[in-house]
Amino acid sequence: MKELVKLIVLLVLSLGSLRGFSQDKIERSKQEVKSGNRRESRKADQSGNSRHSVQSSTCTEDKTLGIIVLEGIVTGLAYATYYSVVGSYRLEDHLHSKVTKYPYYNHYSGNYESTDSVSDSRIHFRFDIDNKFLYSNKDLIGNHLTCNIRPFQYFYLQGQYHELAEYTTQNKYTNLSLFNLYFCYDRLRFERFNAGWKMGMCYIGNNVNRGGFSFGLDAETFIVKPVSLYVSKQWGGINHVAVNQFEVGGKFHLKRYNVNLGYEHLKIGSPLYDYISLGAGIHL
Repeated sequence: MKELVKLIVLLVLSLGSLRGFSQDKIERSKQEVKSGNRRESRKADQSGNSRHSVQSSTCTEDKTLGIIVLEGIVTGLAYATYYSVVGSYRLEDHLHSKVTKYPYYNHYSGNYESTDSVSDSRIHFRFDIDNKFLYSNKDLIGNHLTCNIRPFQYFYLQGQYHELAEYTTQNKYTNLSLFNLYFCYDRLRFERFNAGWKMGMCYIGNNVNRGGFSFGLDAETFIVKPVSLYVSKQWGGINHVAVNQFEVGGKFHLKRYNVNLGYEHLKIGSPLYDYISLGAGIHL
């Protein structure tokens, strides 16, 4: 019994130390993004200069048979990459699947339905909104808003807004506003599964006021009405500092509405953020 009490006390103390260590994360993230990684920037400049000198020394050489063959290989890889990223609309029927009014509107289709099962020929314009409350501990919370604009099945636009708040060791609140804007393309558009890529930019406000390139992968599977599972991974960089995001969770669909529960992990500079998410959404 004494050993059990000691173990509980040790666990409480360790959790308290972790909680104290987790404080002031947001300020560290903001300072790291604002100051940037100057050492990496210098390395990039040096490597760029060295590559330029090598290229300038070799650009005067005539094309050889090996270079011609290499150019052919590169061209073939470019075509292969295009078809793997975009697909062939002549050979892949699922690329013509249409956007649904909302998931499970016909009891079995998710975000897309095949042309064979479409009940009408109209092109649906869909506006999806999801909002999630984020909780890490009583001193670190946040909110995550996502908006998708789907004019048709070929691509969609996505905007994300994270607002993170923290009660710091100086007994004051600090916050971080992270924005993402993406062009999104679903490479796979099946009735019960869709997956694709996205690229765009990320931006942090709050006197940081810097942005950078970001890209990611999304997937959602509609296993059985009214449940779906989703996963998303995003990589970004601002001022040579990593701004990465990951989320996984499930949705419970109620006609045009949904309730969602999941987990989110963010890396903004060196600090790491882990949240449980709970929210709701609507398909307009």
